[in-house]
Amino acid sequence: MKKTTLLLPLAFLLFGCDAQTSATKTIDAATVELCRQGEYAYSLPVDLEKYTHAMALFSQEGGDNPYATTKFKQTCQPLPQVEDKLAYIAEQSAQATLPYPEAGKVLYFKQVDDTAYVVLAAQEDGWAGVSAAEPVITRNIQLNSSIQHVTFGYAPGDEKQS
Repeated sequence: MKKTTLLLPLAFLLFGCDAQTSATKTIDAATVELCRQGEYAYSLPVDLEKYTHAMALFSQEGGDNPYATTKFKQTCQPLPQVEDKLAYIAEQSAQATLPYPEAGKVLYFKQVDDTAYVVLAAQEDGWAGVSAAEPVITRNIQLNSSIQHVTFGYAPGDEKQS
């Protein structure tokens, strides 16, 4: 995991950086705590309320993306027996940052090579707060896998589930 994290800045330099992968810019390899087996790394803004408010203003008014200056705290959390570890981590991250637990439900998760595709109930049902949740979800998925890109939408060839 550390080797991957150390190579991320080089990948951004060579291939650029879009809004969905910008979350990895602030993950410092020296601060990534390795968790024990049966745990996962869980990283949230130190001041979650301030972060979600700042992201809401940013999505409505523009300006500088507050994610770049947000301080995060990482903990190791127990990982329950789940079908898909990364979908679970995405849902935990979404529910921590969105105002209602239902909004943070992961409706669709698929990994294709080094890309994860995620659809939240918030996106399908038009809930507010998605702009704050997406970078945190991306951060936590990338802390716990070799995923390089997180796309919020369906994978090519898949369509919205009815």
